[in-house]
Amino acid sequence: MHMVMIFLDGFGLGTKDDNPIVAAKTPVLDELLGGHLLWGKRCITHNKTVLRPLDPTLGLPGTPQSATGQTTLWTGLNAAKALGYHLRAYPNGPLAEMIAEKSIFRQLAEVGKRGMFANTFTDAYDQAVAKGKRTHTASTLSAKAGGVRLRRVADLAKGLAVYHDMTNELLVQLGERVSVISPFEAGRNLGNLALNYDFTLYEFFQTDVKGHKQLWEEAISLVEQIDSFIGGFLSVAREGVDLALVLTSDHGNIEDFSVQGHTTNSVPALCWSDKLVDWPEWNTLEEVTPGIIKLLTQKES
Repeated sequence: MHMVMIFLDGFGLGTKDDNPIVAAKTPVLDELLGGHLLWGKRCITHNKTVLRPLDPTLGLPGTPQSATGQTTLWTGLNAAKALGYHLRAYPNGPLAEMIAEKSIFRQLAEVGKRGMFANTFTDAYDQAVAKGKRTHTASTLSAKAGGVRLRRVADLAKGLAVYHDMTNELLVQLGERVSVISPFEAGRNLGNLALNYDFTLYEFFQTDVKGHKQLWEEAISLVEQIDSFIGGFLSVAREGVDLALVLTSDHGNIEDFSVQGHTTNSVPALCWSDKLVDWPEWNTLEEVTPGIIKLLTQKES
């Protein structure tokens, strides 16, 4: 099995009201779920799709945040309880140590599985990190902890990486000489690339950006681009290959424009595979990494 996680930062399961996900036209997701149903706290099983709501609060009061949520998601350890609070943005020292020891990429590498982080990194990013102007996110630290090579613009030009906006438009604005592509094509690139690895992560954080800015029409357009991206991925997955998908998030945001910022709403664990998979009954973020590792190693147990 080739497992792919599409991570949508700040993408929760809200109500029908003030929700760009509900307002958007999402034919691909609707087909997977048997209706326009990517909202509300409910479990859905439809054909080859399973949707479960995950609690992002990690058992602590307060609003879920990215550093603790993502660390939990990609280690299986409750990062918020380890710190005693929710930490926003980037992992601090203790969280970085947790990631270094228990990153999903490291855990998979230790049992002989190949991991890949599909996102694209630029020379400008490297320089900013070297000068202390940028800090690695939990996803990047997770990949590095497992010895995963960070993809470059040269990889992207060959279809061997995906930029964090899917289409490369932001990359062109930065002066990189790459072609703008459709979300569908980007999704196909991800699907084809993932066939060479046991586990692939793609991180998309524009959902959290649009949620914070509360740009309604732009948020709707973004959700529709995500739908097309997933359609491109599925066009590869349905070609008789053993590709499985987990779409999830670290906390809510974009799904509720009645408030500005993160929410305590559940986040989705939307799981799909063209072949039979006994998906775990996930309820919380810390259950995801252990579940994926079990799925990818169970034939060897």
